[in-house]
Amino acid sequence: MSVMKWSSYVMVSSAENVTYDGRSLIIDGQRRLLFSGSIHYPRSTPEMWPSLIEKAKEGGLDVIQTYVFWNLHERKQGEVSE
Repeated sequence: MSVMKWSSYVMVSSAENVTYDGRSLIIDGQRRLLFSGSIHYPRSTPEMWPSLIEKAKEGGLDVIQTYVFWNLHERKQGEVSE
């Protein structure tokens, strides 16, 4: 079983003000419902990433989530590979 840590990145272009009121994100004064999708980077090559991100945007996604497959970076505890 893989040990995974996840992180999300919000792609907000040219937003001046982003806040959270306990109910939703407010971007430039407007409540936003963000749509998210995942990209598992070990299943694609770095050359594919720009195209995958562009397709996600074209499909209406605001957020791309990715897992960090930590066991690929630290095969032995305490030894991080480059």
